[in-house]
Amino acid sequence: MTGDESAADALFRNPLPAGFSRRIFRVAPGIEVDLDARGVLDAIVLVEEGEIELECLAGMRRRFGRGSIIPITRPPVARARSVGSCPLLLLSVSRTALTGSDEFLRDAGSYFDC
Repeated sequence: MTGDESAADALFRNPLPAGFSRRIFRVAPGIEVDLDARGVLDAIVLVEEGEIELECLAGMRRRFGRGSIIPITRPPVARARSVGSCPLLLLSVSRTALTGSDEFLRDAGSYFDC
């Protein structure tokens, strides 16, 4: 990252390293966003346009506007809504799904074969 480049540019606009993916979501005002169905949970999200209101499991709500960078994890976020008068545009960066396994093969010549 150069001195002129912001963290948002590096994360949301430049090519991502292997193992990460970027998604773009457009949501009309007043519509609830199903974060789990959209693959936004466990991601870092940039509010590019509009406003989003997040509600935690305890019922507290908070609004985030243009330029906000939000880590969205599970389970603290219960609901998300597009609020305000203009459409919501979210950019999301998350890890891609792993295609392999972290498990060792039993027949791979382990020292612990019995």
